[in-house]
Amino acid sequence: MQYLANLAERASPWRLLFIISALVFASALYFQFVMDLQPCVKCVYQRVAILGVAAAGLIGSFTYQYGLGRLIAFALWLYSSYQGAVIAYQHWQLQETENPLFAVCESIPNFPDWAPLHQWLPTIFKPQGLCGDVHWSFVDMTMPQWTTVIFSLAFAVGTVLLVIRLAKKHQI
Repeated sequence: MQYLANLAERASPWRLLFIISALVFASALYFQFVMDLQPCVKCVYQRVAILGVAAAGLIGSFTYQYGLGRLIAFALWLYSSYQGAVIAYQHWQLQETENPLFAVCESIPNFPDWAPLHQWLPTIFKPQGLCGDVHWSFVDMTMPQWTTVIFSLAFAVGTVLLVIRLAKKHQI
């Protein structure tokens, strides 16, 4: 347990979080540009969430020696992975609806005015697909199902590591 409690004080676990997140993001780009599967607005939001997890890994890998840096990295990791899981699950539910008329979502992302990602990088963040369409599956699971699993695992791992760390440091 002490080993797990001290993981956040090393750069390599944070780098691993960054690398895994970057690979998930790269796979989204592969699906879009190689397999020609255009992202819907929920996919775009999930891309932003995985970039948040990657940013947490990057922040943690540079600030692992400092308590405030680790706190910011953990907060971003947990927030981004939680939001990603919620959005992925909502996307999954849209695809599972029996009436396709109810499987619609907005066509323009609701980004803040100070960060209109769909205008800055439209090839990556402008939705072109429909939320209810299922064009890909692997082992009988669709993309939103896989991303729900990925984000949920990321959230669970981050939560467990943080709880173990807090319990060991404060002897709860």
